[in-house]
Amino acid sequence: MSRLPPTNPEPCWLAIRLPHLALDLHTRGWKCRETAVAVSATVDRRERIIDCNPAARNGGVRPGMPVPAARAVLHELHVVTRDPEAEQRALERLAAWCYQYSSQVCIPGDRAGLLLEAGASRRLFGSPEKLAGRLQRELAQLGYHAPAGSAPTPESAWLAAGEYLHLEARGQLRYQLGSLPLDRLQLDGSCIQAMERMGFRQLRDLLRLPRKALTRRFGPELPDYLDRLLGVRPDPRKFYQPPESFASRLELPAEIHAREALLFPLKRLLGELCGVLRGGDTAVQSVKLALGHEDHADSTLDLGLQSPTQDPERLLDVLRERLERLRLPQAVRDIRLDAPELLKFSAGQGSLFRDTPAEQRQDIEQLAERLQARLGRKAVSGVTGVEDHRPEYSWRRRALDEPVGEIALAHRPAWLLPKPRRCEIGNYRILAGPERIESGWWDGRDCRRDYFIVRDAHGSLLWAFHEHKPKPGWYLHGIF
Repeated sequence: MSRLPPTNPEPCWLAIRLPHLALDLHTRGWKCRETAVAVSATVDRRERIIDCNPAARNGGVRPGMPVPAARAVLHELHVVTRDPEAEQRALERLAAWCYQYSSQVCIPGDRAGLLLEAGASRRLFGSPEKLAGRLQRELAQLGYHAPAGSAPTPESAWLAAGEYLHLEARGQLRYQLGSLPLDRLQLDGSCIQAMERMGFRQLRDLLRLPRKALTRRFGPELPDYLDRLLGVRPDPRKFYQPPESFASRLELPAEIHAREALLFPLKRLLGELCGVLRGGDTAVQSVKLALGHEDHADSTLDLGLQSPTQDPERLLDVLRERLERLRLPQAVRDIRLDAPELLKFSAGQGSLFRDTPAEQRQDIEQLAERLQARLGRKAVSGVTGVEDHRPEYSWRRRALDEPVGEIALAHRPAWLLPKPRRCEIGNYRILAGPERIESGWWDGRDCRRDYFIVRDAHGSLLWAFHEHKPKPGWYLHGIF
């Protein structure tokens, strides 16, 4: 008896709407919600308000109002002009950010939002409803209002997101979405007005008509849309491919004068960056920040790390140290973050007590990063050996990312005095030696010494030598 092959699970699309994208781009960098902000655009050859935040609404501002009327109603209203190019860049960044939850993400060209294929992610992130809740919370932390919903087709998922619905069966779409008013459909406004004049009010009114009647009355676009909505016809989508770099700009609705207040918008920028890194399985080792001023050159910060990372807290710790040393010449009006190179990231498995060599190295690297951020890159360095018999010339400073060269000999101390100090050998007990060092004739710093390991009256092990030239005598040189 042959066994039937398992049927493929029904596809599940998750739609994320961004109804206030133009407004979110201007308000997500400001923690204070009392600032009244509105977005304007040219509508019917007049500058009108197209969106506003709750503070502006409480002051009497409404979408559709002419800008002069809105300013007359609320004098302290901050009006910004809509920037479609900035909105498109934001959609691309968020699409790359969503790659951490789905490998199939697309940006609909005719609406502000995203579509994700969530069926393949069910085993990792749970049901579409659970994933949608997670996306809404995390996008809210980045400053975006993002209602979400899911359904078997992309167009039905978009309608479901507007109602916070999660639909599973394709055969039930007619019933579950039939009560939606026509203005919820992704159709041209003139087409919807024509349908309303004919007496159509809900989606089910259109679904009752035969396809030929719909085509005759409204053209082929409407039946094609309804077929894609119900899954009768395929709806292929072009999936977004994340770039190999990251750049984001955050405009502030009000000027920031204090360095501490910059941490809130910077945390959102870093959260967005690290979401993109996790989605692409990449990491950054250097990040560039530019703080824009009105009448002054930008204040720039270059964050360099000892190893690649995709951890926002690690980046924020380094950034916090840098901000403490930064002096702002003027108030900050906007922030730009650039990660010009995204590196491949290999995540290792951590231990419970962080006692593996790799984890200990990471702890040392993070400590060095914070010290460099606080004291300056040149103030923190490592030490490496140099091939020279003379102890004072057998080492040099090295950059922290430079490999370690020669290793110190076991019978020599790791700690040398800044300068050899004269001593009386009679005050010490000789334990080992001598070790003759005679070198340096080629560079004018030649020496002839006999080194001994000695112990003082307190039991400390020291390193002493008897010099024959250039200054004969006994000297202490190191401490074990």
